[in-house]
Amino acid sequence: MDKAFREKAEEFVSRLPYKQSPYGNRNWGHPWHSLCSYHGKLKPAIAHWLIYEFTSESDVVLDPLCGVGTIPFEACLQGRIGIGNDLSELAYVVTKAKLEKPNYSGAQKVICQLDEYIKKNKNFRSITEYEDFGFNGKLPQYFECETYKEILCARDFFLNRLPSVSAEEAMVFSALLHVLHGNRPYALSRRSHPLTPYAPTGDFEYKSVIDKIVQKVNTSYAKLGQIEVTQGSAIYGNYRDLTEKSIKADFVICSPPFADSIRFYMQNWMRLWLCGWEPKDYKEADEKFLDKSQEKNFDLYYSFFEMCHDVLNDNGKIILHLGKTKNIDMGVELSKRAEPWFDIVYFAGEDVSTIEKHGIKDKGVTVEHQYLFLQKK
Repeated sequence: MDKAFREKAEEFVSRLPYKQSPYGNRNWGHPWHSLCSYHGKLKPAIAHWLIYEFTSESDVVLDPLCGVGTIPFEACLQGRIGIGNDLSELAYVVTKAKLEKPNYSGAQKVICQLDEYIKKNKNFRSITEYEDFGFNGKLPQYFECETYKEILCARDFFLNRLPSVSAEEAMVFSALLHVLHGNRPYALSRRSHPLTPYAPTGDFEYKSVIDKIVQKVNTSYAKLGQIEVTQGSAIYGNYRDLTEKSIKADFVICSPPFADSIRFYMQNWMRLWLCGWEPKDYKEADEKFLDKSQEKNFDLYYSFFEMCHDVLNDNGKIILHLGKTKNIDMGVELSKRAEPWFDIVYFAGEDVSTIEKHGIKDKGVTVEHQYLFLQKK
């Protein structure tokens, strides 16, 4: 067992550097971490320090359950090669935009193509489409009717390009996903919430899809600055299939869905719809995604750790950021499933029972953030 790795792990958990100023600020991090709002995103400061403390330049860092790519993007920002995989189309699109260095002029061409598509097809769209679909309100209730038609056209435009979307298409799509709903003038919706589309309020007002996308894309590139970002890669699919992707990683750093966590697909329901989800997909999601399927038991993580063992180089390491509840000790449960392939190097937690809620009433029942450090046998 790597003694230095254990000593670093102990020191990291005792110090928790991401809680110190300025890293403890809510909005700390590279602006592209906020390329698209996403409920359930790991704090960039945690990803930053895990990458900084435990990996080295040019290391390959894989996150098999990457969400919107916070960990692999932070790896790319620090000269590592970040690889992010996710089964959600929403997560994949945003991760691809972050990791694969989309060209600004190429993104402008995509915007022009989208503009032409909307102009050509807008008058053929009906505002009654999906009139009975929605969770906090029905879809057409969120948008002025002409804006809604443009959104429907944009949805078709991008769905014709998934899953082989280019980095430039992913950037423009991410911009649209971000501006879809919110509580500020940037948003296409009536007043709602940028993370979870709560029932809308306020007047109906026409807002141009293209104008809002252009504003978001231009702002994003302006904030990129002169920082050199290493080229990474995004993968769309089940983590079980990563063994077939010819990946060889030095580290797996990952924050799986917390025990008893809220359904990510319900909190992100409107953006998932924009990525192609139909009403029936929400009914089947519990069986497809880890959020709820792991509630039956944690045995599915046997396949997770077997995959990690296959893709990691000799002496490869895993760092998991987990959530403990009053009833479920996720770190203990995953440690048991890891033992056939990995040595338990260190395991400790941080009390978060009184953590700030950031205006969201229901953040789940997590009482402790846990860190599980593993080394390949």
